[in-house]
Amino acid sequence: MISQPEKEQNAEDKEIIIIVNEKNEIIGQSKRKEMRQQKLIHRATYIFVLQTKTNKLFIHKRSQEKRYCPGYFDACFGGVVAINETYESNATKEIHEEIGLQNVNIIPKNEFYYEDQISKIWGKIFFLYFDGEANQLTPQIEEVEYIDLKEIKDILVSNDKWTPDGMHALKLFIEQMPELKQYQ
Repeated sequence: MISQPEKEQNAEDKEIIIIVNEKNEIIGQSKRKEMRQQKLIHRATYIFVLQTKTNKLFIHKRSQEKRYCPGYFDACFGGVVAINETYESNATKEIHEEIGLQNVNIIPKNEFYYEDQISKIWGKIFFLYFDGEANQLTPQIEEVEYIDLKEIKDILVSNDKWTPDGMHALKLFIEQMPELKQYQ
């Protein structure tokens, strides 16, 4: 199940987020729950965390409590951009909240538009290198069930359920990174 609109309301539903138009221009704000129900265009960050020595990706399994793609795997970390946030400030906040990293060099890449049957998103891709192992990261229990380390090629051919927007972002990220071209 890609979306659970019937789930009980939680704090995330009340979060006020930025609403944008097709040109990624801010046109208003909305509660997250209303954005999902009305399929409003919003902003989100996609942060890929690469292990320095192997170029493997740190991935995570999303909590069953998430309204969007509960229990799915995700090849990146990140979140919906809230009111008074930029893509950059959101990326910094999310990487700290979701896996406990602070004061790291988050490198911006490109913005992209993504749309499927339940979402319309202007996303921005970021990445960072981390020298450690998955057990050195601190998952945010409410959002991240667990963190693992995977070969990019294994992610691309996996039969597991992956977030569709995260997979789209991963393919764009691979195109932009010369050291990852072998996975195209």
